[in-house]
Amino acid sequence: MIHSTFRFLMAAALALLLLLPAVPPSGAAESRRSSRSKRLRFDRPLPEFKLKDLEGRTWKLSDLKGKVTLINVWATWCAPCRVELPYVQRLHKALENVPGLQVLTLNLDEDSSLVPGYMQAGGYTFPVIRSFALAEKIHPVSEVPQNWLVDPRGRRSVQSLNGHGEVWLRRVRAVMEKVLAEP
Repeated sequence: MIHSTFRFLMAAALALLLLLPAVPPSGAAESRRSSRSKRLRFDRPLPEFKLKDLEGRTWKLSDLKGKVTLINVWATWCAPCRVELPYVQRLHKALENVPGLQVLTLNLDEDSSLVPGYMQAGGYTFPVIRSFALAEKIHPVSEVPQNWLVDPRGRRSVQSLNGHGEVWLRRVRAVMEKVLAEP
């Protein structure tokens, strides 16, 4: 019931967004976004969890400690997620062998049978935990996609790092590297 209501509200919000005129971001707006990401604050600890991903690996909060982790929240029915996920995949591939940096995703689909085929069709190899409950504990899910950084102490960023594209990819990696280098 909650997932159905959430899906209905997301579809209604998407329909409203499609009716609004598109306004490309100005250079000043991009500059403001970049300066906000440089001041990323971490003050919300993640809840304890122990969940398996699609490949059967068990993830716990302790797996994130000592690392900077991008947590991406997505669903197969989410149109903006379809645009963003190829960049999440590229970030995952770029960070696979970088110590201290990683990507973890949370999928919100009610129908678990949709996710493996979606991952295969998109060529996605990033880890996926199917857990609406964990996503809700991290931050109330009012929209997808969402992107949060988790610092090496297991605290979630206050601001979300939503976006896609080459600029987003470079910015997120730079912010992750900066957070990892901080004492």
